[in-house]
Amino acid sequence: MAARTIHEAIGLHQLGRLAEAESIYLELLRAQPADADALHYLGVLRMALGHRDHAIELLRRSLKAAPRNADAWNNFGNILLANQDLAGAEFAYESATQFKPDFVAAWYNLANLLRRQQRRDDAIRCYRRVLELNPRFPGAYEKIALLLQRLGRADLAGDAFRRWFEVEPGNPIARHMAAAYSRADAPARADDAFVVTMFDRFADTFDQALTALNYAAPGTLAAALSEAIAFGEQKLMVLDAGCGTGWSGPLLRSSARRLVGVDLSAGMLAKAKQRQVYDELHEAELVAFMRAHPGEYDVIFAADTLNYFGALDEAIATAATALRPDGVLALTLEAEPADSAHRFQLHSHGRYSHSAAYLREVVNAAVLELLQLEPGVLRKEAGADVPGHFVLARKRT
Repeated sequence: MAARTIHEAIGLHQLGRLAEAESIYLELLRAQPADADALHYLGVLRMALGHRDHAIELLRRSLKAAPRNADAWNNFGNILLANQDLAGAEFAYESATQFKPDFVAAWYNLANLLRRQQRRDDAIRCYRRVLELNPRFPGAYEKIALLLQRLGRADLAGDAFRRWFEVEPGNPIARHMAAAYSRADAPARADDAFVVTMFDRFADTFDQALTALNYAAPGTLAAALSEAIAFGEQKLMVLDAGCGTGWSGPLLRSSARRLVGVDLSAGMLAKAKQRQVYDELHEAELVAFMRAHPGEYDVIFAADTLNYFGALDEAIATAATALRPDGVLALTLEAEPADSAHRFQLHSHGRYSHSAAYLREVVNAAVLELLQLEPGVLRKEAGADVPGHFVLARKRT
């Protein structure tokens, strides 16, 4: 009867019927206070309800009663990690893998913890153990690839991205990054699903990351733009193209009679809304949005947006149609080396770089007057300057 009751409680727990499950766990513990399973799962339930200290106490009692229970050790690790006890969580996950060497979830949790502590080689070892046990575990391929990037092992990172794509061909990040490393199969631009998935993931930490990278592109571009328009007079219709979290919004607000932001990522737009500087925010693909608003903008500002486009012809031509006469397109791009024979290239970081000659070509083809094409630093990456182009082009009347 007791075995059926604990299974019934676990079933209710899994269905989210927590009050009913809790009642059964407590009934079991009244009958047998050292029931390891009831203590274990009641602890997990209490953690879900936000009672962290009580959850830790219950898991300790459960493990005292059944010290070789790998599932309990794994869940104890999760609770300790949530309580910021990293050393305790590591011991718990290691115990889980010791008592159950083929425990994929525990190895993955341990790897994630080691990655969080920047113990990269140890984390890679654990992710590889995950893949030995389950060769079709996509998250492990992704994490290994990112760690290898951090360690400067481009050859091994490329192989990990390709294996991830083989396992999960529908994943837009796997598809794009596998192409970035192969180059031979590079698309003409990053697909929308890749951009949405990547930037939705990073929306919460994006601004902090840019600050750490000495992000200079919007400020430098805005300074250049101030010499070409009625800057600071709140006269202009301005489009912040690929606005992201709204980093550029405060730089443009004083010049805009109306400031419009457009981005593919809903997560990024939610952050931009919090700045309270935009009159409108739109979740849309940039080229389609500009095409739907012909002759509407005095300024289109695209700081580090077209880095996810290889071929620029359509984007620049469409921007020209969305500008009013004498309107200005302001943009930054990552720069190809001056001696490069490539018009553009997709790189292993997932972004494109462009040659100055190609930029002149597409600006002229769009019947725009090139006002500025100057080199500059966009930000730092791995301690080095990221070289870029700062471009201003005016729509001819």
